[in-house]
Amino acid sequence: MDKKAILLIGDGVSATDLRYASGFSAPDNFIFMQSGSRKICAVSALEYNRALSSALPGVEVLRSNANSVETIRGIAAEWNIRTLVVPETFPVGLAEKLKAAGFALEIAACALFPEREFKSALEVEKITRSLRAAEAGCRRAIEILKASDIAPDRMLVWEGKPLTSEILRAEVDCTMLKLGMIAVDTICAGGLQGAQPHNTGSGVILADYPVVLDIFPRSAATGYWGDLTRTVVRGTPSEFMRRAYDAVLEAREFAKECIKIGAIPSEIHKCAENVLARHGFSTGCDEKGDYGFFHGLGHGVGLDIHELPRLNPRNSTPLKAGIVVTDEPGLYYPDQGGIRLEDMIYLNEAGEAITLTEMEDQFVI
Repeated sequence: MDKKAILLIGDGVSATDLRYASGFSAPDNFIFMQSGSRKICAVSALEYNRALSSALPGVEVLRSNANSVETIRGIAAEWNIRTLVVPETFPVGLAEKLKAAGFALEIAACALFPEREFKSALEVEKITRSLRAAEAGCRRAIEILKASDIAPDRMLVWEGKPLTSEILRAEVDCTMLKLGMIAVDTICAGGLQGAQPHNTGSGVILADYPVVLDIFPRSAATGYWGDLTRTVVRGTPSEFMRRAYDAVLEAREFAKECIKIGAIPSEIHKCAENVLARHGFSTGCDEKGDYGFFHGLGHGVGLDIHELPRLNPRNSTPLKAGIVVTDEPGLYYPDQGGIRLEDMIYLNEAGEAITLTEMEDQFVI
């Protein structure tokens, strides 16, 4: 039988399977190979000592100053390997060089490490630590919004200057940086920008409009992410947005009751959607674009910000214990703004859906 080896190459930051399998991360590319129970991590001399102390138990660390093809060839010869199993994101240039060197490459038909979906107690702890940093950043944003004055033109003014999304985001990100986090694309979207779920926000923030605060830092030390969204208004929101907020809050809380072992993600999504519909909020598309609740209810979180399982209308795979997922219904209207509320949920071995999020809910501040 043809022996095969899993082959991963990357930097351990963007290549999260590599970090998961080896326990190591570096700013430069390194190699991981696995055949059966044998695992090797091949790194440069610059990283060798650090890899020795960081790699997971059972992972052999090899110092390699050769180019990638020669390093792979050497390991494969020792293991008697000619077929390499790689992810679909494997570098094309390196793939061609390996083929020229006589290797057969097989693209993995499914996830190389499906166990990533199910988090250990230590992983849940790491995710929670990042979530606490997100909460600290969110509280900083709310503190600034509360301290802002409302000018006659409804512009918010903080410390004598117009308060912009850029200023608010910088304060949030700096708060999390001090807690050992890396902030990426933090969303502080006010007004109509909040109707676009991934609009990070720009320009002056106005009173009386919702501000969507979606904060998802990654730990610089562990690589694990946290994820949190709150929507707040400085001033007096419209009656429409008050009703939208109440509907989204009810949908989020009801969805928590539906997250259990054996539950079908598409049905959980539908439950949240039904709550919004009962409040009179439909979903559709018109000349202004999409409106209502047009994204999935949630997603797994771990070494990637978006992981399995997906809580969306297309996923019919029953939930199992060990997952960490977001629960984040939203309502978006191009002429009104957006509302999104997000908590993180851990489904433990006892079948209990534990809310990891501690951040309070407050709409008008």
